[in-house]
This record gives sequence, structure tokens and C-alpha cells, in this order.
Amino acid sequence: MVELSHRPLRELVASFGSCDRYYTEMTSASGYLACSPFDRWFMDCEPVPETTVVQLFDSEIEPLAKAAARLSRERSAAGRELGGLDANFGCSAPHIERSGGGVSWMKDTGKAAALISAMKEAAPGVVVSAKLRLGYEESGAALIGFCRALADAGADYLVIHPRLKSQKFRRSGKWDYVKAVAEALPIPIVGNGDVRDYDSYASAVGRYGTAGAMIGREAVRRPWIFALIRGKEADPGFEMRIEVEETGLSMIRLIRELLPLPFHASRVRRFFFYYCDNLAFGHHLRYAIQNSAGLDDAERLFRAYFDEVPSERVKIER
Repeated sequence: MVELSHRPLRELVASFGSCDRYYTEMTSASGYLACSPFDRWFMDCEPVPETTVVQLFDSEIEPLAKAAARLSRERSAAGRELGGLDANFGCSAPHIERSGGGVSWMKDTGKAAALISAMKEAAPGVVVSAKLRLGYEESGAALIGFCRALADAGADYLVIHPRLKSQKFRRSGKWDYVKAVAEALPIPIVGNGDVRDYDSYASAVGRYGTAGAMIGREAVRRPWIFALIRGKEADPGFEMRIEVEETGLSMIRLIRELLPLPFHASRVRRFFFYYCDNLAFGHHLRYAIQNSAGLDDAERLFRAYFDEVPSERVKIER
């Protein structure tokens, strides 16, 4: 969710009724300790800081523990609550894995557990979690052993994306592994991947026994999905009227207001890569925005689409 789970997206989701927990973009612990000039935006936990988790990555224990301690101290000194810290053991991007971050941590159970213990010690009282995959090889016993070690080290909950390091999104995740871990461990287990509507959410928490479901790209595609799920939990016949054009324009305004200029082009392109799925001719608009000159050009293209197809300004979600 790099370039996606920033404050503008969280603000947009919150405008529909929020969710239980938010995550920041994955942030380099070493970069933060070196006072990266963009950290104020990576670490921005608004609009709901008390339930927003700062997602950190690195290749070694020391910078991650130091970052946890510093962030905890800074938030405490400012009188601001820290909603949680997450150790990323799930990112399989080649440059992250080659550097020893992300999923690479799953090669060494002892080191991963030592990291969780160090982060808990560095930030007393702060919720510490980890997000992970199935690892490099498909083994239920190995996965449970890895997760149990993290739990024993003090992890408050775990998020499992049930695909191997080499697997992308073409095939469905292997949720039976998530269920096995949830049954074996005493801490909450959250499932991630393939949750795109109320039925798949209900399956995650019902059939697979998870404590919850993490929704990533579908929340970019449909920022109202959490509100839709809550509504359908209360009433199976629930439906929502979505102002599709206005929601997209709101994201453009939020990016302009809340992020620095160097972020504008990349964040607007990434958002509309997914959001355009709501439109009948979205593939044409998506391509145009991916090749746009920046935020103003993207806004012009987006408005022009609805001038040509005004019937798509509003839709009903069920």
C-alpha cells in the first residue's frame, strides 16, 4: 500500500464512516531516524491517530527498535496517542526483499521474534503487531511456528496475507492457513487479501475464524466499503448512494491540501489506477491519468469524463 495508505485516503474513508484501524504507508525506520524530509507526511496519523498504526520496515533490529522508541517519545511529549506500531514482514517487493526487509524476516524466526520483543520494550504500552505472508515455502507447521514465536515475544495481534512470497494477486489466497493459525494461537489473527465485499468479509470472520479482516486495495477502489459492510451487517438489504465524481474530486482536493507537491503526481496516479474500476470506460481514463502531467491535469481529465458520461456521476452500491 505504498503511495496509497496516506492521510488523504484515510480522510476519504472516514468521510463515509471510518473503520476500526488504519495504517500509514510503509516507512523506513532508518530514514525516519535520519530525519528524512518527508517523514512528517509518512508519519501523519490523522484523522484518527488513536487507531492509526505506523507501519515500519528495515533489515535490522536496532533501527526498528530505535524508531519505535523515538516515535513513542515524540507522541507522548506532544500529548498525542500512538495507535500502534507494525513490523512489516509481508512486503515482497524485490528491492525491499533484497535489502533484507519485508518478507525476508520470515527466513529467520528467532530474529523476527527478537525484533517484536525489542519493539515492545522500546515502546511500553504501545500495541505492536506484524503483517506477514505464508513465507517462502508452503508449510502450515512452519507458519504456525513462526507466528507462535511472534506471539510469545509479545505481539498483540498478527495480520496474515495467505500467499507465498512469490505469489501475486492472480490466484486466491490460501485462507485455510489463516484459520489454522487463528485456531493455534491465543492472540487475535486478522486475515488480509481477497476481501472485496460483505460476503468475503463475512467468510473471513465466520468460516475462517479471524478476529477481523484487513482491506487494502479494495478500500482505494471503493473508499466506502467499510461503511457498506457495517450497513449490511445491520441490514442485509442495506444500500448506499455513492457520488462517484464528487468522491474522486474529494481525493484530488485532499492530496492537494495534505501532501507536499513532490507527492502529488504519484499519489493521484496510484489512487485512480484503482478508483477508475468504478467506471464503465474507466480503462481509458486510467491510462490517461497514468500519463497525466500532474494533479491539475488529472483533475481536468477526471471532470471531462463525467461531462461525456454524466450518467455515471452517481451509483447505488448494494
